[in-house]
Amino acid sequence: MASLPNIRRSTKRTPSALVAPERDRPDVQRLEAYGLTWLNIEEPTEAETEWLSEHFHYHPLDLEDVLSRRRQRAKIDEYDDYVFLVLHFPRFDKATGRLQAAELNVFIAPGLIITIPKEPMKPIRALWSRCEAREDARDDYMSKGSGFLLYEIVDQMFDYCFPILDKIGFKLDTLEDAIFEGHADAVVRDISNVKQEIINYRKIIKPQRPTLRMLERAVQRYAPEDLELYFDDIVDKNERI
Repeated sequence: MASLPNIRRSTKRTPSALVAPERDRPDVQRLEAYGLTWLNIEEPTEAETEWLSEHFHYHPLDLEDVLSRRRQRAKIDEYDDYVFLVLHFPRFDKATGRLQAAELNVFIAPGLIITIPKEPMKPIRALWSRCEAREDARDDYMSKGSGFLLYEIVDQMFDYCFPILDKIGFKLDTLEDAIFEGHADAVVRDISNVKQEIINYRKIIKPQRPTLRMLERAVQRYAPEDLELYFDDIVDKNERI
């Protein structure tokens, strides 16, 4: 892996409802602690993929996936010196009023993890902010290698899935009350909408089972301890969802 240049953290963000505009300079966030470098790139453009191509020997097809506006399938691509990972998580889009899939791309190697959310993801932003502001958080999340940090990122993304399920459950309870109160005709459209949300949620979560089961084996070489129990916990959360 090539040495990394110093990069200033950019505070400029693009509204998630819009396609990210091209940037003249790459917008790359960087944290370093305990021999681990965490880079975070939100809403990547050609500026960021060109920067990745210049500083790392990543496969061109992986960089093409990072830039693609089409949703990629959940997968793990393993190479001699790094692993490329694609996962999806449900996100409620306020602009369209629909539940949609948010894509997370990750490059992981010894002493390095690069998270590339195709759109802002609250759990990743929150974890980044904690690690940036607090030494104890960096000790908790960044002192055990890139494999353990990946586990924490994916685990917190799945934790974020449960409140979305709670909201769907609340909608179902509300619809049930309306039906038994004699307002069935008025809630037909709402029933259709919540049914579509459940279908979309299932389409996002279910296809990732094989990828999640392979995840622990793929990143074990990037952690100083056995992570099997940790990643089994993620698989269990996926099954519960």
